Amino acid sequence: MIILTSNTMEAHILPRGATLAGLWIKGVTHSLCLGFADRDSFSSCPIYAGALVGPVANRISRGRVRIGSKVYQMPSNEGTTCLHSGEEGLHARDWQVTDQTPSSVTLALSLPDGAIGLPGHREFTARYSLTLDRSLSLVITAATDLETVVNVAHHPYWSLDDLPDISGHRLKIQADSYLPVDDTGLPTGEIASVAGTRYDFRHTRSLSVEHPLDANLCLSHDRVAAPRLAATLVGATGVRMNLLTTEPGLQIYNGSGLPSSAPSALPGQTIKPYAGIALEPQGWPDAPNRSAFAPVILTQGARYRQETTYRFASNSP
Repeated sequence: MIILTSNTMEAHILPRGATLAGLWIKGVTHSLCLGFADRDSFSSCPIYAGALVGPVANRISRGRVRIGSKVYQMPSNEGTTCLHSGEEGLHARDWQVTDQTPSSVTLALSLPDGAIGLPGHREFTARYSLTLDRSLSLVITAATDLETVVNVAHHPYWSLDDLPDISGHRLKIQADSYLPVDDTGLPTGEIASVAGTRYDFRHTRSLSVEHPLDANLCLSHDRVAAPRLAATLVGATGVRMNLLTTEPGLQIYNGSGLPSSAPSALPGQTIKPYAGIALEPQGWPDAPNRSAFAPVILTQGARYRQETTYRFASNSP
């Protein structure tokens, strides 16, 4: 376990999956995200809690990706669909620490050509750093020696209150449209207005623990150069999180499918349905199979770079 500290925050990072395993801010005694104390506990409850998922996050139809004139087959781990690049994705691999300070750590991972069914020798880095303004910054990079696809997402489950579920939380997302999905969770291809749907978070409203939420909200069509405000999550006890990201999409998943009999994770936490909400910065899902979606192609010599900042405030000093 890697422990990062600043004068206002503490973060626990597992090299397995470059995972955020716990996060605390000054004046709040509980972790603000669901987490596990060690690698074995994380691996025994495969819900991606706090991990980096990829190299292609979210769902890919039939697990097939076309790059140029070739079609590549990714592992299908959800029926005929590939979810989060299968069981050997970034979340299931041990990353190596390449640099560390008291308040930051950089981890690196190499994927050989053909790994996860995709071309290119790919080099990934993830840098977590705590800042003096109660922020956790995450910068993810990737490079390849062959044209490939890359769409990494960070997958923490946020629970800002020390309560059994997220029903006391309120959420606002800077998105006017979303991607409707079919009964397999794959985008239908439509880019629809959020108006009148359960995905309309243009104005702050309470989260429900009665209906599943699991879809990509469209922040923009392409990645932007610098992180901009994407979402604000507020707990009943007054803890607030602003999520800023460069990514064009934000998957919202309210944990409706979390296991109901999972063991306790961090002290005081129990993994169960609606125990936390995942807000996952990403490119749009199934983009390689949807011509209307921004492509997630990474070419030789180009550099993938994603930056997300989680900024916190509370009623405590």
